[in-house]
This record gives sequence, C-alpha cells and structure tokens, in this order.
Amino acid sequence: MQWVIGLLLLVGTGVILTRPEVNPLFYALVILGYLSVVLAELFERGWSSERIIFGACAASAILLFFFLGMYCLRVSVDLDAMLHREMEQSMAKVIEFYEQGGVEGEQMELLKKSSSQITENLIKVFPAILIVVLISVVLVNYLLLRRWLQSLEFPVEDRRPFWQLVVPDWLVWLFIVSGTAWYFLKVPLPSRIGLNFLVVVSYVYLIQGVAIISYFFHKGKIPAFFRYLGLAIVFFIPGSYIFLTLGGLFDNWIDFRKLRVKSQQQPSA
Repeated sequence: MQWVIGLLLLVGTGVILTRPEVNPLFYALVILGYLSVVLAELFERGWSSERIIFGACAASAILLFFFLGMYCLRVSVDLDAMLHREMEQSMAKVIEFYEQGGVEGEQMELLKKSSSQITENLIKVFPAILIVVLISVVLVNYLLLRRWLQSLEFPVEDRRPFWQLVVPDWLVWLFIVSGTAWYFLKVPLPSRIGLNFLVVVSYVYLIQGVAIISYFFHKGKIPAFFRYLGLAIVFFIPGSYIFLTLGGLFDNWIDFRKLRVKSQQQPSA
C-alpha cells in the first residue's frame, strides 16, 4: 500500500511539474497525500505530539511553497498581480451581493471605499493565510489519525488530550521579533515578513487559548456535547479571538493549567 501511494504521489508531482496550470484541487490532493505519508511515518517513529505536528507542518509548507514557486516560474506570472486581480474580482462580487441584499447608504459607500485597502491587506498576509490553513489541516488530520491508530491499539506513545497542548516557549520570541519588525520597521519587505510571521504565531497561540478553555471544561467535568457547544458559543462572541490569543500567549508566564509546573516536578530519567 505504501508503495502504491508513493507511486501515485510521484505521478501527481510529475503532472504538477509538467502541467502547472492544472486545477488547484489537484494540488491540494497531492499535498494531502504527502501529508498523510509524513504523519504515518512520524507516528511510526514514536515522535511526540509537538514534534509530529511541527514536522508535518514544516514538510507540508515546504512542499506547498515549492509548488507555488514552480507554478509562478513555469506560467511566468506575477503572484502579487494575480492575487490583486483575483481579490478585486472577489470584492466586486461581495459588493454586488450586498447591493442585491438591500444594503445601501453609508455602509455600502464605506465598503466600496475600503475594498481596495482590504484587498491590499489580504495580499500582504496571503502567505500567512496559506500557512494557517495548512496548520488547521495538519491538526485535523493528526487528531483523526491518532484516534484511528488508538482504536487499532497501535502503540501511540503520546496519548495526551487536546487540552494538554503546550506551545514551545521559544515561540514567544518569534512573536516579539515579528511584531517588532512589522510595527517599527518601515521597509516594505521586512515589515511584510514580520506581519506574516505575526499572523501565523498568533494563530498558534489562538489554538493554545482554545486548549486552555478546553482544560477548564474538562476540569469542570462538563459532558462532551456541552464542551463543543460551549466552544462554538465562545467563537461567536465578538472579540473572543483576541482574548483567546492573548490567553494562549500569557500562558507562557501564568501557566493557567499548571502543566509546566508538573513537567518540572517530574524526575528526570
């Protein structure tokens, strides 16, 4: 089975390299195929949760941007120009949709005036958006694969639940450096790189913030159905994303779940 999957992936990669104009869905299928192989291999090696997720994200990101770079080179297209054109068309459709829905007056004028700024901002953080989507896909696949392997009684060493997820401490320095580069540097390229790193790291801390909320649900022995319902309600609260991200960030110092204290108290082998 592994040989068959590997052969199919090689064929898919060959198709992408020779015909880069294929449907984007084909790109997604090939990347997901490689992701499944990487996750299976890392599980078989007995890596911890953090190392599996980080390794799978890194490998998938390298593959994604390799394909994207090859596409731009083979098709001879300016990525920013292409994104600008696509974003403008999308914004035009959004404005048309709101107009058909009866939205008018100052709100519509404000949307039309801000559409160009929204387009520029989305283009600036486009790499970060790709990485955020990639991290989400990796997390979902990791959780599903781990549950499936456990149901088969496969020796998965790391059986910690989601609420015990801990982001590495060094990531806070990346958050600080990227935020500083984005806010204080006025040079376009370093500022844009800093902004993209800031968005990605903030999303990682958002995930940790969700894990903290899950911990308090678990501590309160709330049934699973009401946990998921509670998380859904939290996400619908305006501004909740900011508070969850800040909660995940400050967990580096406050240690809401006392997980770092417990790990330090455990005797070293």
